[in-house]
Amino acid sequence: MSTTMSKDLPEKSIAAETDASIKAPEKNRKITFGHRVAYCLYKLMCIGIKCTDVKVVALFGRGIGYLVWLFAGRRRKIVARNLRIVVNPSLRGPKLSSMVRRNIVRTTMNLACSLKTGLMKKREMERSIRLEGAAHFEECGSHGQTVISCIPHAGNWEVLARIRPYFHRVPRYASMYRRLSNPLLEDFVYLSRTRYGCEMYSKESGLREVLKLARGGGLLGVLSDQFTNEGVYLPYFGKVTGVTPLPALIYKRCKGKGHLFSVFTRNTGLGHWDAVLGREIYLPEGCESLPAITMQVNLALEQCQNENILDGFWMHHRWKSTHEFAPPMDAETQELIRKYAKLPFRILIVAPDSAEEAGQFLPSLRRLKNSRIDAEISVLCHEESMEFWKRQKEVTLCMPIDGKTPPAKLLEADEVYSKGPFDILLMLGGDYRLWRQLQGLFPLSVFGWQDHPLSRHFRLAYKRADNATGLHTAAEYEKALTVYHQLAHLS
Repeated sequence: MSTTMSKDLPEKSIAAETDASIKAPEKNRKITFGHRVAYCLYKLMCIGIKCTDVKVVALFGRGIGYLVWLFAGRRRKIVARNLRIVVNPSLRGPKLSSMVRRNIVRTTMNLACSLKTGLMKKREMERSIRLEGAAHFEECGSHGQTVISCIPHAGNWEVLARIRPYFHRVPRYASMYRRLSNPLLEDFVYLSRTRYGCEMYSKESGLREVLKLARGGGLLGVLSDQFTNEGVYLPYFGKVTGVTPLPALIYKRCKGKGHLFSVFTRNTGLGHWDAVLGREIYLPEGCESLPAITMQVNLALEQCQNENILDGFWMHHRWKSTHEFAPPMDAETQELIRKYAKLPFRILIVAPDSAEEAGQFLPSLRRLKNSRIDAEISVLCHEESMEFWKRQKEVTLCMPIDGKTPPAKLLEADEVYSKGPFDILLMLGGDYRLWRQLQGLFPLSVFGWQDHPLSRHFRLAYKRADNATGLHTAAEYEKALTVYHQLAHLS
């Protein structure tokens, strides 16, 4: 069902009725000079945007997007990595580059227009935004029932806070959000989001009010596709990452009165968006645990994103599980990973130069492989030790670093490249020249010894004893991995 916005809906009256129930954010009283400058600049920008037509704002955002694409090389790499995961791990060359450019331009345009969204007049809103599936969405949030809207970072998601007045039968309409570090900007943005009756709750203020809403009935939005260390580790677009179980938790607290919906916005033209609201997530029989429900949410969000993959916000590291190579996984989670994971967690190891030290590393190699069921290990080594590493059952792929073909080219061969991007690089040997080659592979996390000549590039904080010299022992490798893993939990 598709509906246009009616001019007869009581926008101001609904906002007034819900003002009393909107909980103001806690204020951080430490306000710096930089905070004040940023606030003044932001407010001036908003004044200009308010007086500008949304199509002009969209064109301006596209122009900024081309500049970002042109000058932000690292951001291009992040988008390329993400698009390989969500579209096809074999993507490369002009096709991948074109998609990267278009996504960065589209994303920047949507971000620019998100500032305009809260400043639009009603007539401009009705001209720019179309609601799809609003009737079913509203019905499921009425009569004491609760809708948990699972929202991906796609399109102009600020639209979803602005459309609250078009659901006058719903007693409460709220959304979860993350506070800004600048308290002045935080208050300004908070008021712009709640001006039309949408209640906003930050994760920093706890879940008491959120759960109260869930039990009493209404509509609640949760940006459900962002990475979290505290969540569960499940496949998203076929690759394991940390995801929030919050929608599943709220759904279970509704005690039979809850409805899960996948809700998203899609860009349909310059300054035009659809708010797609009516897609309820129906859980299969026996789907009751947090991991199982969260997996169904992930699958529903994937389906939404796949309708126009370039609408997604792929400019940040969505698959950050590289910072924790052994996340907690119970038996049910492991089974879900076996069923839905398509891309492995790829660990690339530059083997120790010494054969003796390579033997010392074997216990840690086995620990890495057994730490998670989606782990895949590739090894770069000297040609003389190739047979040794090929005999290790934990090693999926073994390639020489001193052959005729540079290692980077070997790793970009179709059969290797098509398994997806690498996640961890362990530099246990090798030199600066090899390091520069491997940088092009863009692994997200790098491990190595503090006494390695390239140690300034590594994240390992393990230091050998002052009297330790020569080759590293098996115990030192185990200790180093333990330190790395513990730091990963805190990163």
